[in-house]
Amino acid sequence: MPQKMGSLLVPLFILLISLFASAYVLELPELAISVLPLLPYILAFVMVFLAWHFNRGKVLLAGGLLLLPVMFPYVTTSSIPSSATLITAIGFGLLLMLKERGFFNRYAFNRMLFLIMLVAWSVFYERGWVNFTFLNMHLPWLGLSFSTLISWLVVLTTIVASTITWWRHADGFSAAVLVSLVTLLLIELMTFTTQQESSLRSAQMLIWIWFVVAESHRMAYRDELTQLPGRRALNEALVALPKRYAVAMLDIDHFKKFNDSYGHDKGDEVLKLVARVLQQESGPASVYRYGGEEFTVLFKGRVLEQAQTILENLREHIHLQQLNVTVGDKEKMVSVTASIGIATAEEGELPEDVIKRADVALYKAKKKGRNCIVMN
Repeated sequence: MPQKMGSLLVPLFILLISLFASAYVLELPELAISVLPLLPYILAFVMVFLAWHFNRGKVLLAGGLLLLPVMFPYVTTSSIPSSATLITAIGFGLLLMLKERGFFNRYAFNRMLFLIMLVAWSVFYERGWVNFTFLNMHLPWLGLSFSTLISWLVVLTTIVASTITWWRHADGFSAAVLVSLVTLLLIELMTFTTQQESSLRSAQMLIWIWFVVAESHRMAYRDELTQLPGRRALNEALVALPKRYAVAMLDIDHFKKFNDSYGHDKGDEVLKLVARVLQQESGPASVYRYGGEEFTVLFKGRVLEQAQTILENLREHIHLQQLNVTVGDKEKMVSVTASIGIATAEEGELPEDVIKRADVALYKAKKKGRNCIVMN
């Protein structure tokens, strides 16, 4: 839940700060006011640089979409949402469905080409070079035209899709899409001065800069397969421990034999299954992937009192999980078990030594017959 809320709260905070700042923008020095309209472009350059550095092609396209209303002032009608916002919504909706493919490759080129075609169609339509009569049909019961209805449906569909994606996966990209679209609608529905609008567009760029930095941090500290914090995150946690803490080392029993019998793909499924149980059942304890089939559970402060109960609950829930290893027509379900060793820190003891003692306890649990907990 903290990860999920953080992925949305930070973009919302940036938007709210920009709205607050826009109310006082005219109180800035004259030089700052004159430079402010350039700020979205400066931040867009930073955004593109970070997207290139971290090989994020989708972020490059997102930046281009957000600059459409500024870079292409071709809108000749006062319809809301504007054609630029419509294209941005369509582009964001497609980006939500597409996988990240990097910066300099044919995927990024093809996607950019498609968006350019959308912009060209919008320009032709706005200039009257192409005309679709049915789009101009008025819908009296709604008080708007058919084209406006379609535009609103597209924008709202993208907003709903980004909200659902964020809620299900705590996805930072969908959160950035959601807040960016909300910002675009605010710019269209409300009256802002040029400087105030620049403040809001700068906030949009800051949201995407934050996304690139946050995503890069997540990739560095989170294990890609299990989505648990990795060894680097554990090492940082170990340098900021309170006096009272305990370390538990959890190892999947007979994992190598399982891999040899059912293949590495099924082995990866076991790791993800165990990681999911650890995330759901560890309560206030912190869980990390230590490496291979080994995981670390960290108990701090008062959580120590619940350590034995939490670990026993984890062990039982792992054993209750069923994994489908069906080959051909013969259906087969198997379960896995885990052995656990735990060590409570003694006064003046280094965290590395506590981990070693937990490893010794884990070895004893293996020797004892596996699928059990041993304290050291």
